[in-house]
Amino acid sequence: METIYFKKPTEQSYFQRGHGSPELEEGPGARSGCSVTLLYFAYGSNMDLNQMDFRCPDAQALETVRLEGYRLAFRSNGGNRGVATILPDPDSHVDGVLWEISPEDERNLNFYEGFPRLYGKRTLTVVNRLGKEVEAMAYVMNAPYKDRPAVPSASYLRGILRGCQQNGIDTRPVLAANLDALKHTDLEGKPPRGKQTPER
Repeated sequence: METIYFKKPTEQSYFQRGHGSPELEEGPGARSGCSVTLLYFAYGSNMDLNQMDFRCPDAQALETVRLEGYRLAFRSNGGNRGVATILPDPDSHVDGVLWEISPEDERNLNFYEGFPRLYGKRTLTVVNRLGKEVEAMAYVMNAPYKDRPAVPSASYLRGILRGCQQNGIDTRPVLAANLDALKHTDLEGKPPRGKQTPER
């Protein structure tokens, strides 16, 4: 598998926010130049092209991008499984896929992501392979779930790894996040108890 390498961000962003875009819950809108589409940064199972084809029929995968200052982590979905989120870490980065999605796609993702209970939305600045910055919406886990390490299911983890392979993204950070979750659960690998919710 070929690993994609990224340049440092340039000072001049080439992304222009559309006029009259609605605001996200935790930041300004990340609408593309077309007012009816949204730029979405996927770093978990929604990197899987087959899954996104099912969940978001209108979505278009644009390119692979990088988010600086965060790391990938697996945290509780409110039940007994871990799902992906990102946590601030000045010495790390998270690679993912930049999607262009429709309003209907966004509504579908809101359902699958457990928005707004499990995940909130944030506008984040990611950088593409040419070193240019793009603003995109991302789902980021809310407290208290983000504070509870939990191990992902084998099928969920395979989906993320498959998405990495499809898009030329290094799988090592995903495997490291899984190992970290294992280290922070009990000896049997059981995550915190609670009500089961769908995996994202």
